[in-house]
Parts: sequence; structure tokens; C-alpha cells
Amino acid sequence: MDAYLMLDVGGTNIKAGILDENGALAGGEIYSFDAKARGSGEEIFRNFAEILCRLRKKCLTKDHAQREHIKENFSGENTRIKGIGMAFPGPFDYEHGISLMKGLNKYDAIYGLSIQEELKKYSGGLWETEEERQQCRFLFLHDVEAFALGECYFGSGKDSERTMFLCMGTGAGSAFAHNKRILKGEDGQVPPMGWIFNTPFKESIIDDYLSIRGLEALSKEHFGHVKSGLELYQLCAEKDKEALLVYKKFGKWLREAMLPFIESFHPDTLVLGGQLSKSFPHFGEELGEECEKRRISIHLTQDTSKRALEGLYTRMVTGNNPG
Repeated sequence: MDAYLMLDVGGTNIKAGILDENGALAGGEIYSFDAKARGSGEEIFRNFAEILCRLRKKCLTKDHAQREHIKENFSGENTRIKGIGMAFPGPFDYEHGISLMKGLNKYDAIYGLSIQEELKKYSGGLWETEEERQQCRFLFLHDVEAFALGECYFGSGKDSERTMFLCMGTGAGSAFAHNKRILKGEDGQVPPMGWIFNTPFKESIIDDYLSIRGLEALSKEHFGHVKSGLELYQLCAEKDKEALLVYKKFGKWLREAMLPFIESFHPDTLVLGGQLSKSFPHFGEELGEECEKRRISIHLTQDTSKRALEGLYTRMVTGNNPG
């Protein structure tokens, strides 16, 4: 059977999973690893290789407990690694698999290097034969695009014609899809590459507002010092007035920032992912009312990384390309 090893690569953690030839996540399990993003080039590439090798071993293990866990996906004996997919934040040359991140306090040491070529130096145990290594496909994809594809084929976008995606965390990642095809803005329907993060907003750009640092800036205004998203969430659960005001203002920003794209793209579905989406019940009222008026359904993703892994599989196996 064919196995696909998929990684959602972040600056702190790498979420990884094994998908079978039908796109099912083996054992329904996602594994989390330290990204080691501030290490040397050798440390970073060796870490990638070790993660992939650990996933490979899970496919082939004869340990009864682990085999029971994934036996519905892989029989064990004839499993081969058909593809390796990696979702990265930008800047990144996705066509050639080269990181262009520099000065971002993550992955600086691998700037300008081919990940596929460098991995060959450290992943000797990944493939059983040279033929398997040569036939194994590599894919690199923007993390939000991977998430969007996963939602289109496995999640809330399956029955949607026009879908907008927003991931709020360290920044505001976005994507747009028409009939499951990711739009890149060539026809003017959506911003270039489908990215709204650098759109002018208030005194700066959207990325500075619809993000963790935007929420932290608001918390400093109201509390005199920065509070984390978790602290704010807990305070809201306790009905703290200042915390509720922070989220109310964040929700106002969200509606204001999203409205121009809603009016120009006319989505029938809006899918929210990322760390901040978990707090949507505290700040989503204004956007929710706006979407209800326009008959736009809002969906909150339970696991953004799972959808990203599924999106990598989708692009690799179906060849779904940007529209």
C-alpha cells in the first residue's frame, strides 16, 4: 500500500501525520515535534529527516500495539512511501522547495537551500530501495493554501461553491476557492495570491490587527500590560469586563477588515482556522451578524493542522492546481 508522509511546519512545532492512499489519517493521529527552527542548517534538516523516519517506522512496525492502531490503513509488509509533503509559511519558493525566510527568528539557517536535496544527506533510512527513493514525490505548499484545500475536500468547503478561508494566529493567513480550486488573483476577484495580510487597514495592515499581536496590543490598552490569548480567554469565561471589551473591539476589527472581501468575492462559506479561531464565540458576534444577513455560513475548524495535512495529500494525489 502507498503511504504519504505529511508535515505542517511551523516556527515552534511541526505537526505530522501518515495518510493512506485514500487520504485517511492513519490511526486518526497527528504527531507533534519540536521544530528546532532556530538551529543550524544541519540541525534543522536532520530534524526533518528524523521526523520522516519516525513516521516511516510507524507504517512498518511489527509492534502489536502500534500495528493495531493503524492496521486499517496499512497492512505493513508492502507499504511504500509514495510521497512527502511539507506545508510552510512564507516567504518560500514552493515550486522549488526553497525557504526564503530570513530575519524572522526561524529557519534562517536554511535560507536559499533546496530542502529536497538537503534531506537526501540525512534520510538514508527513509527508503528501503533506491527505486523507492526515486519514485517518491515531494511537494511544498503554503500552509494556508494546504489548509484551504483540506477544507475543500475533507471539511466544511466540500459543498461550497465560493469559499473564503482565514487563519488567525501569528498573522492573518487567507485563501479563496471557487469550486474547490484555489484562486490566486489573476482575474481580479481576489487579492494577489489570495493573501489579505498586507492589505492597508487603519494605521497599518491587516496582519497587525487580526493576529495574536493585534489582540495583545488591545490587551495592553485595557490592562496596562500584555495578556496572552489564553489569559484573555480564561478571563472571558469569568465574565471579566475588560477582557470582554478587548474581544469586542477585536471582533469589530474583524468585521471591518473582512467586509470589503465579502462584498467583492461574495462567498457562500467562510472557514476560520488558526489559534485565535478557538475564541470566536467571544469576538465573532459582529461578523456573524454580517454573514447571517448575507446568508454566508461560518465554520470553525477544529484542527487546522489536520486539514493542512489533508490538503497536501489532495494537491499531491489529485493534482488540484490553482485556478
